[in-house]
Amino acid sequence: MKVIVTLVEKITSEAHIDIPDGLSKAAIKQHITDRYNSGEMQTDLNIFHVDFESISVHIGKKPQITWQPGKPWSSKRSYYFCKLGRFTLTLLTDTEQNLTRTEVYFGHHKQLIYTSQKDISKELAIVELQNFLSGLAVELQTLTHIEFSEDEL
Repeated sequence: MKVIVTLVEKITSEAHIDIPDGLSKAAIKQHITDRYNSGEMQTDLNIFHVDFESISVHIGKKPQITWQPGKPWSSKRSYYFCKLGRFTLTLLTDTEQNLTRTEVYFGHHKQLIYTSQKDISKELAIVELQNFLSGLAVELQTLTHIEFSEDEL
């Protein structure tokens, strides 16, 4: 049996760093932010606590993308599309150039959020597309756990 587990973690890391004396609270925040953004602080961070925000399990097969054939551009180019909620997926195969192109559009205005064009089979392109969508779903679920401190507003 295949089981898909989605886990969202909140990881607390700790770093012991030296801060110059006499800095204001805002300057201390900026100093820490600058060190973190530069990558200097990455090696100092030690994970000391992990909270599991949520866990969900989908039992059974991964939802499959059902492709609808579109109007082919030529005899050597096949076109397929799929609607998944607010997402539109497209797949174009070009046997002449031996390329497979996949795209993902989002929303009413069809904003392009993913594109890939490679010398791979249609089946492998679909697997890559499903992996992208699964990763996107996990990232979007993470966004639901964002909290803003009133001090920062």
